[in-house]
Amino acid sequence: MTTPFVSSSVTDIHPANVNAIDSLLGDLRWMNPAISYSFPISNSPFFWSTQPGFGYGSPFGDGEPWSNAAKPLTSTDQVNFEHALQQWANVANVNFIKLTETTDEVGDIRAAYSEDPETSTLAWSYLPNFGAWAGDIWINTSSLLNRQEWDPGAASFKTILHEIGHALGLKHPFFDPENDTAATLPADLDNTIHTLMSYTYANLQGDQGNDFSFHPTTPMVLDIAAIQYIYGANMNYHAGNDTYSYDDANTYHETIWDAGGIDTMQYTGALPTLIDLNPAGASLIGQAVYVQSDVVNLGSSIPNVWIADGVTIENAMAGQGDDVLIGNNSSNTLDGGPGIDIVVVDSQRNQYTLNRTTTGYTVTDHTNSGNQDTLMAVERLEFSDTELALDLDGHAGQVAKLLGAVFGTAAIANQEYVGIGLTEADQGLNYEQLGEFAINATGLKTSDEVVTLLWDNLFGSAPTEAEKSPYVKLLDSGQISTGALAVLAADSGANTDNINLVGLMQTGIGFI
Repeated sequence: MTTPFVSSSVTDIHPANVNAIDSLLGDLRWMNPAISYSFPISNSPFFWSTQPGFGYGSPFGDGEPWSNAAKPLTSTDQVNFEHALQQWANVANVNFIKLTETTDEVGDIRAAYSEDPETSTLAWSYLPNFGAWAGDIWINTSSLLNRQEWDPGAASFKTILHEIGHALGLKHPFFDPENDTAATLPADLDNTIHTLMSYTYANLQGDQGNDFSFHPTTPMVLDIAAIQYIYGANMNYHAGNDTYSYDDANTYHETIWDAGGIDTMQYTGALPTLIDLNPAGASLIGQAVYVQSDVVNLGSSIPNVWIADGVTIENAMAGQGDDVLIGNNSSNTLDGGPGIDIVVVDSQRNQYTLNRTTTGYTVTDHTNSGNQDTLMAVERLEFSDTELALDLDGHAGQVAKLLGAVFGTAAIANQEYVGIGLTEADQGLNYEQLGEFAINATGLKTSDEVVTLLWDNLFGSAPTEAEKSPYVKLLDSGQISTGALAVLAADSGANTDNINLVGLMQTGIGFI
């Protein structure tokens, strides 16, 4: 039990021998995972230890908790503080218990206002220790936190999450000259998108600023790994079948911790989206979040939805834009929805079997029988060594048929030609315009030449005068465009047989 004069029991934190975890570990943790908290109501010496070394010293000092600035949190700030506590309880095997302070009992974690004239000091806190001040969190009344609501997404809420991390036993991940042998994170991980305990705001490209356009609302991937190493994981949180829903009406910056079940990430918005289901995977969902320098966005947007290490999310449903989906080592259902959607597989094509189904495709990993992905409304499949277009009932089918009709069956194997056609189609050319584009690429000028080319590709021989004359007249009179005639030839049974369109639907068509 914590009193105003004696801290609860603490115990050593032993190294994990994993740099990404050890860089965040303090020396001590609370022994009892039932951790109490309270909001001080008085700066009387009856509520605070005056013992030098293990307390706050003389009550005639002007620092916390003795200064006139030492005051209770407002009811609104208390609610937001408790919401921040809950974000840590969601991921770790800890239970926060609220106490009303008395002269005999106070919380392990105590939160109140104090003052530091240095306005850049937003707050400060004490890690678990043997002193009576262990776990105390002080909010600087001279700082932003006195002017800004502590709402999730605000710098103030992220600061509270950071300070609670300290109160639970986490340290800063960067070099500390007073503890020069402590583990530190490499520069590419020492930033706030990976851990709340960092002071660095940077995107994945290394652009550094002093703020985010929207701050983390949960502990991040490395925070979760470290706090779970200390206290264990909360295996009751999201242990069932859960759907994590995202849209364009809200902004997100979070890490998902999910203890089990069959789970889905679902986006219903219209913006282009990246969903990565891998543990520690980073997604870009909904409204973009940026590193900022003095309120100016820097560089590319940052990943704003992460999945904690050790978490399996099985399914992803993308929105209305052109989306990228990345599965994990489990069997995933990946639904691209509308748009030109890509599934990325970080392995070579020959490691997988691709089969067409009534709703899309399955992709089965030869080396992992438990990894068979179901693809729905997915137009492109990107392996590490090749790219396939799967929409043979859409743009890829139009391109394949036009290549066969205009350039001959062998052109189907020309991945560069396929890629050019897909680019034009995906960027907006309709079928007839695509046919016109293909005919123009041949360099043919006369109607007679165009008809002869198409006929020869369809039937393997040049047309007679009687066979080509009607089509030449239609072109010369303007009754049909060259693009429309190319489409007519492309859709013919002779052409679809020549290019084996049915077979292409089973395998997809390679492109560059």
